[in-house]
Amino acid sequence: MEQDRLDGHLGEIDDQGYTVVTDALDPGFTARLRDAVRRQFTELGIEPRGNRAEGFNTRRLYNLVPRDPVFQELPVHHNVLPLVEQLLEPEILLSGTTAMDIGPGEALQGLHADDGLFRIGRPHRPMMATTIWALTDFTADNGGTRLVPGSHREPGHPSTATDAPELDRAVAAEMPAGSVLVMDSQLWHCGGPNTTADDWRLGLNVQYVRGFFRTQQNHYVGTPPEQLADYSPRLRQLLGFELYRGIMGHVEGRSPAATLGLDSETEAAAYGASSADNPFGASELVDADAERT
Repeated sequence: MEQDRLDGHLGEIDDQGYTVVTDALDPGFTARLRDAVRRQFTELGIEPRGNRAEGFNTRRLYNLVPRDPVFQELPVHHNVLPLVEQLLEPEILLSGTTAMDIGPGEALQGLHADDGLFRIGRPHRPMMATTIWALTDFTADNGGTRLVPGSHREPGHPSTATDAPELDRAVAAEMPAGSVLVMDSQLWHCGGPNTTADDWRLGLNVQYVRGFFRTQQNHYVGTPPEQLADYSPRLRQLLGFELYRGIMGHVEGRSPAATLGLDSETEAAAYGASSADNPFGASELVDADAERT
């Protein structure tokens, strides 16, 4: 994606808390993703989990990356990752990948912000980005995500009641299949009700966090070690198998990738690589008095 187009999307996120990248996915890739998700639903016998957060008529599947090779393309997609990197920072982590298939009769989920577990005060710098990938058309009737524009600047969190007054400000994210919605995760939003007779609304949720946060889904346990060698270096980094700023996440001073015998982007041991982002890795002593002058 060209920088001027990125700037336009970043401006929309800053202003209203979200942006929609239309035609982000080509039709063939969208179809491959849709087929892979529905195949997994069938093979695993996925049924609604029966609670308000996950839905009573909604099928969900977590930790997608190791389930099918096509899902390895999600976190590193060229029309999504650069936007997220500029919203957050380049050294981010994949927080999770989830398929959500909202079925007929599903009720309104209830407004929330995905950063609700962060006890750091609101509003704050973007710390998490949520991307919602439309694998079928999203409409106001079939469960299109509800968004409250500008709510990423609110100092608190919304009521989760189905008649919450904040819902009066909500709009439906109506977008055709192949679109990707990118939001600052402070934005108040929720899954919409599906009032159709037979239209299932299939989407993916791909979340990222800054590299010093704990991720929602645990990739160290959820990723089969034998698959890691087939992953691109960037994907391994997003899954947490490289060091954050040359130091955080090490195992006896080495990156997880190196510890597992994989080629690692971090050649030097933690604490040993000098960089502007890793003051602990300074290769020589610094005269503090001189620095202050």
